[in-house]
Amino acid sequence: MTLAEFRQVYPEDAFIVSSGKTFLYRYYKNPEARATLVLLTGGIGLSDLFYRHFDRFSRDFSVLTFDYQIPFADNGEFADAVVELLHSLREKVWLVGQSLGGVVAQIIAQRHPDVVEGLVLSNTCSLSGSMSEAGYRDLMRILEGQQKFRKWLSILPFSVIKQIMKWMVLKNTTEDFTPEEKAGIKEMCDSMLELLTKPYEAHMIDFLIDAKHYLDLTRDDFATWEGRVLLILSRDDTTFTPACKYDLINLMPNPTVVERLTGGHLALMVRLEDYIDLVTEFIKARSD
Repeated sequence: MTLAEFRQVYPEDAFIVSSGKTFLYRYYKNPEARATLVLLTGGIGLSDLFYRHFDRFSRDFSVLTFDYQIPFADNGEFADAVVELLHSLREKVWLVGQSLGGVVAQIIAQRHPDVVEGLVLSNTCSLSGSMSEAGYRDLMRILEGQQKFRKWLSILPFSVIKQIMKWMVLKNTTEDFTPEEKAGIKEMCDSMLELLTKPYEAHMIDFLIDAKHYLDLTRDDFATWEGRVLLILSRDDTTFTPACKYDLINLMPNPTVVERLTGGHLALMVRLEDYIDLVTEFIKARSD
């Protein structure tokens, strides 16, 4: 399935939240499914880059996804809009978040536990209010890097910015990747270059940096989901340090931790079928 075919099969829909703003989303209601997944993409912010995941998960689940849209300026407003949409769809969901999506999932779960069945977080960090000194330092270093990138965005031509972003993704491609896996990463980069705009990239940087205002989460915030949290933390992911990963594990109640899924920060793209099988097995075992 191509991205164009995906968009035809799963058309975008719109929902008006209570503030009057429009929230765009893609939603597939599987009549045979016993669980619904919300796919929360990473820091690039383009949910269509994970269209293969959406299509593959739709065999077993109902699936919902969306971008981190410009009208919703901060994580709190965005989380509240997501929950309004979930209420309108009458859905209680599994939050499946990659990288920044894992952070967004924590904010949604903490603010609106009534709509959450469980969490699947991959290659991400915590928003713990009691994170380790090393974890906090490493997270602040990531945010400082984003602030610098924001300055570059205001100075450099966007064509140059996109090539930098492509290089940052492709540098994770290793000799261990099969030709098919390398082709998949290249396809994602090509789609990113086509879809990404300068205003949206500026919004995404600000949205990511805004997460620092939510560093107050506690283990009690997630007690409801004891035994219903899957953490996929690839050993070869260097985006988040061991300290960041430890703080996330420590924040969650009795999580299942998987480190064997290799492929770096984008392991869920590189090892797509392995990732799909892992998540599907975990959620199905916990679905009523």
